[in-house]
Amino acid sequence: MELHYDITEQDYIDFNLNYYSNNAVVQRSILVTRIAAAVIVLAGGTALMHFVNSLTPVSILVYVVLATVCFFGTPWYMKRKVVKNVGRILRHAKNKQLCGPKTLTLRENEFELKGENEDTVYQYEAVQRTATDENHYYIYVDEFSAVIVPFSAFVEEGQKKAFYDRITAHIADEALKC
Repeated sequence: MELHYDITEQDYIDFNLNYYSNNAVVQRSILVTRIAAAVIVLAGGTALMHFVNSLTPVSILVYVVLATVCFFGTPWYMKRKVVKNVGRILRHAKNKQLCGPKTLTLRENEFELKGENEDTVYQYEAVQRTATDENHYYIYVDEFSAVIVPFSAFVEEGQKKAFYDRITAHIADEALKC
């Protein structure tokens, strides 16, 4: 099977947002950041108001509101930073073959990804896990990097299913398949 498709900046943004949303370590870090920011604002603001002898129910309410904004606004802010930073990295990348036309060829024991200045062969056993979103398959070949395959690469649903079955055939743990 041979697939021809283009990888765009949006595909990389989608990949990073998928990783951001589904990685347990990232989500735990975000939760800790949310809680810490809210506690710092609430405790710091209350202590400041107490120190300057201005602690009133209104000042406490203001800091409770600010802590709530920090708690609920942190995921939105971090997601926005992911999108902005991925775009910036791609625009300034020395490795210009990240985006552009790709050819993914599935063979008997391996698959090959070709693009501009890129020709990488992976054994099917190298696939650690797969993930998906509404528009892509992500074929993880190590902890942080994946081959991005947009659904637009498939002519029909049967081809998409055959691709998925072939890529995931060597993944023993069903939980690691998308």
